[in-house]
Amino acid sequence: MRIGPLSVVRCPLFVAVCCLVGFVAFRSNGQRTTDKGPVFVLETVAGERFRGPLAQLRQDWSVRLGPPSPRSRDGDAWLTLRRADLPLPSHPADSQILLTNGDRLPVAPASLKLAGERLSFRSPLLVKEEARLSISAVSVVWLAAPDDTEDTEHFRRKLLAGDRRHDVVVMRNGDVLEGVLSQLGQQRLRIEVARRNVDVDLAKVATVAFSSELATVARPRGPFARLVLADGTRLSLQSATCANGETLTGTTVFDAELRVPVEQVAALDLLQGRSIYLSDLKPLRYEHTPYLGVEWPLVADGSVTGRALRLAGGVYDKGLGMHSASRVTYALPPGCRRFDALVGLDDHTGRRGSVRVRVLVDGKERDLGLKGELTHRNSPLAVRVDVEGARELTLAVDFGAGGDIGDHVDWADARLVK
Repeated sequence: MRIGPLSVVRCPLFVAVCCLVGFVAFRSNGQRTTDKGPVFVLETVAGERFRGPLAQLRQDWSVRLGPPSPRSRDGDAWLTLRRADLPLPSHPADSQILLTNGDRLPVAPASLKLAGERLSFRSPLLVKEEARLSISAVSVVWLAAPDDTEDTEHFRRKLLAGDRRHDVVVMRNGDVLEGVLSQLGQQRLRIEVARRNVDVDLAKVATVAFSSELATVARPRGPFARLVLADGTRLSLQSATCANGETLTGTTVFDAELRVPVEQVAALDLLQGRSIYLSDLKPLRYEHTPYLGVEWPLVADGSVTGRALRLAGGVYDKGLGMHSASRVTYALPPGCRRFDALVGLDDHTGRRGSVRVRVLVDGKERDLGLKGELTHRNSPLAVRVDVEGARELTLAVDFGAGGDIGDHVDWADARLVK
C-alpha cells in the first residue's frame, strides 16, 4: 500500500475525528447520547425493554423511540422511561420545596412569599415567573441544613415523615421555633409562638416544616408521571409532551407549566397506570425476628435506616426497606400478573451485609436464580415473578453467614404489574 504525503496529513485528522465521535457518544460524565439526543430504556408492561432516543411523547402518554430501536407504545403499555447508563440521581441538596406527594422542586429563596394559605415562589424550571401552591400541599421549605447536622439526608427525611401539630422553623444555629407561620417574604419570616409574634431574618433560617395536620397529597385521578431530572429534581406531571425529541413540556399537578431540555431528563415513570407499588399498599402482616434484641421496622419508600433507597449508584423513590430476619405479606389486588423489583444491599449502609432473599407466592417459594447469599459484592438482583391468579405475595429476608450485621436490604421499584 502506497503512503504518500497526503495520507500522512490525513492521519492526525482521522484520529481527531474519531476522538470527537467518541466524545459525543459518551459526553456528560459517561451519559450515553446520540446525535439525536440521549438514549433511553423503555420498559413495557409486557416486560420488554427497548433502547433509543426519545422521538415523541404525546398527551395520552403514548411514547415513541427513535433508532436503534424505533418503537411506539401506547400510554397504558409502558411503565418506565429511563436514561441508559445513568443511575437515578440523588435528591437535590440546594434550596427546594418538598411537597407532600414526594416532589422536590428547586426554588429561589428570595422569591418565597406566603399570602394567606398560598405559598408563591419562582423556579428556573417553570415557564411563568411565579407559581403558587396551597400550603396543605407543602411539607418542607428547605433552605439549608442546620450547622450542627451530621447526616443531612436523615434529618430531612425525619422532617418529611414527622407528625406536626404546628409549623416548625429550624434555625441554622439549631434553635427551633414552633407555632403558626403568618408571614414569609422580603427576606423575613414571622411565626406566632405562644401568642407572641417572632420576626426572623430568612438568612438565619435553615428550614420550615409545615403542620402535617392539614396536609393533602395532590394526585390526578388517572395516570400521571413522575419526572426525574439530572439535578435530582422530582416533579409529578398530570400531562407532558415532546414533539421534537429536544424539549419536554408539561403541566405539574399544581397546574404550573414546565419546559426542560430532554438532555436534562433522567427518568419518566408512569404512576396509577398498569403498576401498583407495594409501598402504596398496606401489608397483611409483617414479622421480624431480632438477632440480638434489636428490632427493625418495615420502611416504605426508604431504607431501614431512614434514608433513601440506594442501589448500584442510583437513588430510588419507590420501594421497601427490610432487615434480616423479616418477612412481609401483601394481598394481591385483582388482575395482577407479575411482581418486579430490584433487590440488593443498600449502597451506603449495607456493604457488610449478607442475606438470603426469597419471594413466595401463596406460600410457595419461587426461583429467583440466585445461588447462595446476596452481598454487596453482587450486583442487585432483578426479580420478576409470575403472580397471575395468586392471592398473596411474601417477601422474605433471612440471616446470612454474618448474622445481622449490615443486613440493610432495599427492594427498589417493588411493584405489581397488571
